Amino acid sequence: MTNCFHVRVSGAVAFMSSVLATSGAVPVVAQDREILPARDRLVEGWLIAGSSEDESRRKVSTYQLGSGGWPQFVNEKARPVYDWGLRRFWLHNPFGTLSDEVMQFDQYLDAQDAGIDVLTENFSEAWAPVVQGAFGQPIELIAYLGTADSADDRLKAAFDAGNPASILGTMLACVKPVLLAGGSIGDDAAVKLSDDGPAFHFYKYLESIGIPVYVESRPKIANPKWAEFPVFAVDGWWKRSDPAIHADCVPWALPNEAMQRGVVRWIRNYNGRSTDPAVIEDLVRRIREALLEGHTVIFRSDGLRAAGVSFEQLIEGIDEQLGVESDSNGGSSQQSNAASGDAAPEDGMDGIEAKAEEIPPSPVGAAVVTPTGGSTSSGGASPRGGSAGGSGSGSSPGSSGSIEIKPRGNSSGVRVKPGMRGSIQRMGDGVSRNGASSTPRSLHSRVIRRLDAPGRSRVIRTSTGRPADWIERARRSARRITIANGRD
Repeated sequence: MTNCFHVRVSGAVAFMSSVLATSGAVPVVAQDREILPARDRLVEGWLIAGSSEDESRRKVSTYQLGSGGWPQFVNEKARPVYDWGLRRFWLHNPFGTLSDEVMQFDQYLDAQDAGIDVLTENFSEAWAPVVQGAFGQPIELIAYLGTADSADDRLKAAFDAGNPASILGTMLACVKPVLLAGGSIGDDAAVKLSDDGPAFHFYKYLESIGIPVYVESRPKIANPKWAEFPVFAVDGWWKRSDPAIHADCVPWALPNEAMQRGVVRWIRNYNGRSTDPAVIEDLVRRIREALLEGHTVIFRSDGLRAAGVSFEQLIEGIDEQLGVESDSNGGSSQQSNAASGDAAPEDGMDGIEAKAEEIPPSPVGAAVVTPTGGSTSSGGASPRGGSAGGSGSGSSPGSSGSIEIKPRGNSSGVRVKPGMRGSIQRMGDGVSRNGASSTPRSLHSRVIRRLDAPGRSRVIRTSTGRPADWIERARRSARRITIANGRD
């Protein structure tokens, strides 16, 4: 069994320990780390807001979210990614943003107020079946929203009033469609907030009922309890903010080994379009490098799939090197041939997140390094679905797992029963998938690894099995919640 996990920081631990001891920071202590199998640490990331400059659609392009809304997105974009092997999906600002504002935690309510139905309607109806396993296995859906900042108009009114019921009701209304879909929450720039404020306690509440929350980005010494959540960061920024490498980050940044719930890194400077062999080779190298560090990786798979790279090529040998038990019968992955004829939009995230991260002023004498990474985001470390893999391709009408949403009113070409509200249907193919030999087993193999202060790690416990059933019960309970000040 190898000790490759976190070997990169082992040479700097002694230095970091002495610095932290004199700065009053949280000391580096031995702690348990859970490392999931490599196949469960890969996430497809879609840039929703920022894919266009069209303010009338809250900067969401028609390429990314067409007139068919979320049902069309699930069928045409999510299904091919699932068929390739991924079981975790990341939606970056799914309800849009505007140019003159930072990312908003209440973006769902803002989109509703603006009457942009394509962004808000049928979100939970389209995603909930997929989260629960309509494609064959459950998946994790992570909706990355803006900062729950008191500067936001809606939250400011609730926070200023100081009424706990009003604060809770307002924040629940902001995430209502995600909760009803059974999704997880990502929060932009969370670590800039107090770790004893309403946002922190709200996220702790969500975790207590089984809803994962991912915070952006590297926690700060001033608010160290944010490290209790899974931490999400753009890959370049995660490396740039590492105090073991960059001295100007020592006064403010928590070291890698202080992260208690894992790290999710987004390889954001690859937009999924290029199939150039050199570009693909570099992308595969970066993904595998992060996996070997025990981290989760968000990336765009379009170019990899188009270039004929299999899912298994990304994870081959990773678990063996880390000593992680994994399901070797993950099934064969198939590359989807359902390619869109539209050109992918330019990546507009640099403009949207220009203010997401700044290096604080360095103390006199500290070595200052110009940042190479830009902005960051929040992400997760614990998938809800089974192990990746699986077979099947395409999502044409009649194929297993295809989602069709019937609108609440009559529209051209769609049949709706008189007097009936919208409903969701899974279009079946008449084949039972429970006994299908092509369906991979749904396993959650885990390894608990002890990370000692010198940076070494060792496996102390391994186990397999589904998540604790109380989590699923809590999710079902959350989906039944009716929020009084939210809209249907």
